[in-house]
Amino acid sequence: MRKRVAVYGVAFVITLIAVLVSCPPAFSQTITMRIAHTTAPSHPYTTMAQKLADLVKSKSGGSMVITIHPASQLGGERDLMEGLQLGTVDMMSCSLGVAASFVPELNVMNLPFLFRDAKHYTEVANGPIGKKLLKAVEPKRLVGLGLYAPVFRVPMNGVRPIASPADFKGLRMRLMEVPLHMDTYKALGASPVPLPFGELYTALQLKTVDGNENALATLYSERFYEVQKYVSVLPVFSNGAILLMSQATWNKLSPAQREIVVSSVPEALAVGDRDYLAMDDKGLTVMKGAGLGINTPTDLTAFREAVKPIYAKYMEKMPDWVKEAFQQIQK
Repeated sequence: MRKRVAVYGVAFVITLIAVLVSCPPAFSQTITMRIAHTTAPSHPYTTMAQKLADLVKSKSGGSMVITIHPASQLGGERDLMEGLQLGTVDMMSCSLGVAASFVPELNVMNLPFLFRDAKHYTEVANGPIGKKLLKAVEPKRLVGLGLYAPVFRVPMNGVRPIASPADFKGLRMRLMEVPLHMDTYKALGASPVPLPFGELYTALQLKTVDGNENALATLYSERFYEVQKYVSVLPVFSNGAILLMSQATWNKLSPAQREIVVSSVPEALAVGDRDYLAMDDKGLTVMKGAGLGINTPTDLTAFREAVKPIYAKYMEKMPDWVKEAFQQIQK
């Protein structure tokens, strides 16, 4: 009899352990977090956020809810960054260009012609350098969860294909008013023209400017190919993104809740990467079909030589570990 009771007792314990392992942890209180960004609901920022929300909800047994706020519902990128620092926004996806204005160390990812292709960017973003950069955001009251979006801002124009640095000479190129971008195009011999994005199509149509630059998906979705002739698939700047959380929000989470968020991030970012690359591929296919001249320079040596002054200027005041990271990325 005692043996039978003992067997039943062991069986009960084993069953209980199996149930506890298979079921998500239950938390005493439901927590709701808002993730925001500035792009459209169909953008990879949104599909990434939705995957993250689904994973976190599932792993927490429904006690952790992430609501998604696209299309600048909670403000522009700078507004959202400031909201993270104040704790009024919980999470956001942000372009590395804007993020670097808050965390200068991130500018190492924005340097021109630094990455060979999407694979190279992803290796750096997911490797030791990426981890150090994520830690670098902490003094700004932010938590770095991951780097993603392995796509690039490439030049498009109505004058000639760009196969060498000399082909930039004299081109009037519309750029964002980002100092690093403006300095780079000047070093290449182009004439940067700051212009509101909403006015760009007409400016290209009237030849007020010769060209512009952006991710392939944007060049396609904005239909700039209707008033331009050439796209050069040249990785001038990374169009990468960073997933951030407010340190104030992070501090409110229990260790178990933090682990749920952190463990969900890689799979969510992989969805963002997948959708970004698919969107770029679609854009390139459509523009080829529209008759645009597409060229893809493969040797970046001459371009990197032309922008060496930019490397020197933007690395000069960086910490030694960032300078070392820059050298490692170039190898």
